[in-house]
Amino acid sequence: MDRRDRDVLLLVALAGLSHDAIASALGIPYGTVGSRLNRARKKLRALLGEVLVHG
Repeated sequence: MDRRDRDVLLLVALAGLSHDAIASALGIPYGTVGSRLNRARKKLRALLGEVLVHG
């Protein structure tokens, strides 16, 4: 997973930050936070699916 996508995912999942707070902390637009989070969640779901299917 791309570092930028992972950073956003971790800030949401572990730190519980809002999109506004993440945008401010990373110096990126609000919409970019959503895009990166969406992309990271898709990648994570795909990886988890592989683990569940292939054990």
